[in-house]
Amino acid sequence: MALSTGSGFRALPVPRVVHAAGMTIEPIHTSGLPDSVAAGVRRAAEDGELVRLHRGSYVPRAAWTEASAQEQHRILVRSFVEVHAPAVIVSHRSAVAMHGLPWVGSFGDRVVVTDPDRDRGQVKPRIQRVGGAGRRPDAVRIDGVLVGTLAETGVDVALSEHPWRAVVVLDAVLRRGCSKADLRAALDARSARNHCRARTLVEAADGSAESPGESITRWGGIVLGAPSPVLQHEFRHQGVLRDRVDLWYPEHGVVVEFDGRQKYTMTGRETLWDEKRREDRIRRLDEVQGFARVTWTDALPAGQLPRLLSEAGLPLGWNWASAWRLAARRAL
Repeated sequence: MALSTGSGFRALPVPRVVHAAGMTIEPIHTSGLPDSVAAGVRRAAEDGELVRLHRGSYVPRAAWTEASAQEQHRILVRSFVEVHAPAVIVSHRSAVAMHGLPWVGSFGDRVVVTDPDRDRGQVKPRIQRVGGAGRRPDAVRIDGVLVGTLAETGVDVALSEHPWRAVVVLDAVLRRGCSKADLRAALDARSARNHCRARTLVEAADGSAESPGESITRWGGIVLGAPSPVLQHEFRHQGVLRDRVDLWYPEHGVVVEFDGRQKYTMTGRETLWDEKRREDRIRRLDEVQGFARVTWTDALPAGQLPRLLSEAGLPLGWNWASAWRLAARRAL
């Protein structure tokens, strides 16, 4: 029987997913420049030729406009930390940008850092300082600034961000070579709220996920109480042709594929036809009893993932409806 999440929870908008940066833009700092040169920089900003990042720092507008959201945040981080906070450690979503990890949504225009010398946090228009209370996170140097390691970044996000966003980062951190032991050790070194939730996210993370869409689909299934899937499972046809699927639930014979729009916008009709033939081959296999295609809006909280998984033949937990409603209460 098909399941419904009800009409009391609106579907969230499809978020932007930001991937690794590929451009470096050097900020222009007026500090230390001759007065006449600094005045010329400010006039260029007033004329629209430069974009003001914060007091005393600018970048060419054309380069800024062409940069991705992640690249823009990296520039903002570098320009601000170099001038105003060289002793702190870039962390949380700003560290995600510096490492070039995937991120669901916007980075915002505030640099996030961990300050070991502060016991309490501080939020200002361009910077958010997280109190380290004497703890100095393990860090690496990227583009001249100190950034929390992959493990520290993964734990920062697991403790502070929406679970759907955090699992994307944690999967990517593992895919980069960080181990779960590293994540557990970094988490055990913290005494913070949301520790249990962060532990659950760390244990659920899987470096085999190859895209943010696969990560959030798998996490949505976990929230709903579905069985654990096998990621990137390969089906063979006559021992030669291979079809790899995103999520495979062998006990129930169910395949779940995440459908990103970009899959169909690059090569048009030929791609659609190839994908249809691929799906038909998989559906014909004796071990496959059900097949579901999931989009961004389906996999996000308040989406139609419960119905799609149920119709494909996956059992959900007894409290799937309340779990899904609870997830929808926090905006992504």
